[in-house]
Amino acid sequence: MEDIITFLPGQMPGEERFAVEMTGITWPDARYHIEREHSPLHCLEYVISGEGHIVMDGKEYRPKAGDAYLLAVGKNHSYWADGDRPWKKIWMNISGSLADALVAGYGLADAVVFEDCPVYPQFWEFLRVCRNYGKNSQELAERTVLLFHEILLKLSANMLSARSQAGGREKSTVSEVALQIKEYIDAHIYEKIAVSDLAQIASLSASQLTRVFRSAYGQSPYDYVLARKIDTACRLLLNTGMSVKEVAYRLNFVDEHYFSNVFCKRMGMPPGRYRTEGRSR
Repeated sequence: MEDIITFLPGQMPGEERFAVEMTGITWPDARYHIEREHSPLHCLEYVISGEGHIVMDGKEYRPKAGDAYLLAVGKNHSYWADGDRPWKKIWMNISGSLADALVAGYGLADAVVFEDCPVYPQFWEFLRVCRNYGKNSQELAERTVLLFHEILLKLSANMLSARSQAGGREKSTVSEVALQIKEYIDAHIYEKIAVSDLAQIASLSASQLTRVFRSAYGQSPYDYVLARKIDTACRLLLNTGMSVKEVAYRLNFVDEHYFSNVFCKRMGMPPGRYRTEGRSR
């Protein structure tokens, strides 16, 4: 049995960038089975109870209660409930170029199961927003894309933590310390990030960290933080109705004026103009 909320084409503004096709809750049913070839959407789900099976591009997974999973666009997949302990799960089907970019940007396109991932509150809020949006489709679009983004942030952090615990952190010419700090910045981009705090995490002085990070990535940690925040600001400006002040607040800039100055230096125009010109393309 399923409780499903469906959105028709044209019901959400900007759906070519981000669209909720369906969302809902699936109740335990041992007969439950879904199969897709070259999936046209991102299937994002959280297992509330029970267990299930997933086959993704020929590889099998066994998600259980407390796990989330992502079946990315373009993949062949099938999934079904465990016959003895069928799952109850909350889920969303998402499409659009922004969704594609976010999934790819966080390196999640080939990730599937995220064990013990605390994203149930965000899933439930997503479902609540979709169920109660009324006639305000703009608010629906803004709230759902931000919740989707927040869930992906948590999935990314979960994935990085799992890799670290398993000793699978990337090995390359990039130093372990630099990679650790880059991953921390990526997972906490909406928070206030000071170089002194990053240095403490790395157990280095600020100058030592700057040298290590610059050697690995060609820029200082401070410059990387600003670049990631401005990149996120661009997405918020183009795909939500948040004001410039709200974007500055969301990304933990000191104030709107400072945010606008930084944005203008990096993008060659103030944030308001960037939004106007970007949406007119």
